[in-house]
Amino acid sequence: MMMLARRLAALPARRAPLNARQAPPLARAMTHYAPPPRPTATSYKHERVRHSPRKLNLIAKLVRRLWVPDALAQLQFTPKRFAPTVAAAIERCAQRAAAQHELVPEELEIERCFVTPAPFMKRLKIMGRGRSGTIRKRSGHLNVTVAAVDFEAKIRDAHNPRQRRKWEERRAVARAARERVLGEFAFPDEAAATDEEAPSEAPEGLKPAT
Repeated sequence: MMMLARRLAALPARRAPLNARQAPPLARAMTHYAPPPRPTATSYKHERVRHSPRKLNLIAKLVRRLWVPDALAQLQFTPKRFAPTVAAAIERCAQRAAAQHELVPEELEIERCFVTPAPFMKRLKIMGRGRSGTIRKRSGHLNVTVAAVDFEAKIRDAHNPRQRRKWEERRAVARAARERVLGEFAFPDEAAATDEEAPSEAPEGLKPAT
């Protein structure tokens, strides 16, 4: 009994399992951990893209966490055959965000962009010496999620003046695009605050005589 007690005491204490938020950064990256979606997040899924998921994921990796106009420009000059497919999915997701949350593309960033495997087709492969094999024609599901950019947080957390100026310019571009698309309904909160601050004029008959 004494020997058993000593062996048990020498064993390392068992630790409680870590959840996703307590895990180290490398573990979160290896398990594809992602924060919960934001309230303005909008998703779009392009199913059964006839391309290898591994190769398609290389294109999706180029635009993750990018501002939507920058992502579309990146895909426009990417020499990949399925770059227009990813760009079309991003545009479709931005249109859905405009319909659901009244957001223009200049106010959005790509929160998630990844590819999951889809069912593949089997075809006959003729080989030498009378043998045959199987060809797997793979496909994948392209998943895109966009969300509104918090420009104030981006400017506040900028690492250098150059990055701060970049986000200030993007905020100005987004504001101009919103005014161009929505007109006088672009910023209802600011309009309401202006109406409250404006002094009310007295009726014509009650104006003081001069």
